[in-house]
Amino acid sequence: MPELPEVETVRRSLEPHLVGRRVVAVEARPVRLREGIEPADWRARIEGTRFTALERRGKYLIAHGERAAALFHLGMSGRLVLARSQEPFAPHTHLVLRLEGGLEVRFIDPRRFGVAVVLEPGALAAHPSLARLGPDPVRGDAEGALTAAARSRSPIRSVLLDQRVLAGLGNIYANEALALAGISPLRRADAIAPRRLAALAAAVRQVLTAALDAGGTTLRDGGFVNAAGDGGYFAVKLAVYGREGQPCAGCGGAIVRRVLAGRSAFYCPRCQR
Repeated sequence: MPELPEVETVRRSLEPHLVGRRVVAVEARPVRLREGIEPADWRARIEGTRFTALERRGKYLIAHGERAAALFHLGMSGRLVLARSQEPFAPHTHLVLRLEGGLEVRFIDPRRFGVAVVLEPGALAAHPSLARLGPDPVRGDAEGALTAAARSRSPIRSVLLDQRVLAGLGNIYANEALALAGISPLRRADAIAPRRLAALAAAVRQVLTAALDAGGTTLRDGGFVNAAGDGGYFAVKLAVYGREGQPCAGCGGAIVRRVLAGRSAFYCPRCQR
């Protein structure tokens, strides 16, 4: 699933081509997504509008228009890509926004876990998914959020993945931040000392910033690309994620994998306590 760095990378690559452009036509297919596409709604409220801003909140993208806002979530496999109108559609293209000047923004989602909905501008704050989001771990108070959540008896990796605690953090970067901070993903949140929580908050910010600088993480499946179709390069810097059985850079011991709440946790048992 694309996480904060990937979604922000898409935003940065899409923004110069979307903001200030008018939507001259909408093609939408009535597919069932996590939060679905209503073709008539998209045509009635987005055709003819001009987008004024493109914002990220957690893993969500919000394209603010003159009359309505478009809310996107990439789910497990979603992409927002730029294309010329004469280019053939990729499989699973569910939504096309044709912009003045000939460019199109295409929403592609093979697994259909994404979100592509139109909202009234005043309805954004009350949207259930947005209303529950915690602070942004790069721009907000990550240390305060983790300290407030540290009363939980859940494993700290589960706390990091809770979007109500920190918005935008996912499994890749939660594993990487825990490795950088030297904390086991299995350790209960309420058993972590305040100074180690502060170190974890700093590690979260450091890892996310480095991933943003690298344009996100594109794994071997090639799943993630930005709006121009380019992958990210942070995969070569991963310390633990996806490295089961490989040597830890710190001690040389083997990275292990454990399934925790249905998700893979990768860590070094020697370096992470």
